[in-house]
Amino acid sequence: MSAREKLTRRRFVALAGASLAAMTAGVAAAAPAEPARKSGAAKAKKPAAPPATPTAHQKEFERQKSGTLSTLKTIRAYPLPPGGDLPVVFKPLRTPKKER
Repeated sequence: MSAREKLTRRRFVALAGASLAAMTAGVAAAAPAEPARKSGAAKAKKPAAPPATPTAHQKEFERQKSGTLSTLKTIRAYPLPPGGDLPVVFKPLRTPKKER
């Protein structure tokens, strides 16, 4: 697609759907499938593997997650008086009438 072509809504939705499918397929492919268990046969469990070292992306995700949680905790702890006016009141705008 060139820079001059107009991106239609239909094309945008198709691209967004394809992107979502590609992302979820990558996550599903990365997760190992659990093997089917035979009924009645008890196998000895393998010892747990040591935890892998977190990647830079995982570290950044955890940093942002903890920052978000602390911000939410601060916001929720802020005392508000009961009742009160809403800061914003929704008033729909009328569509302009077309001239004939």
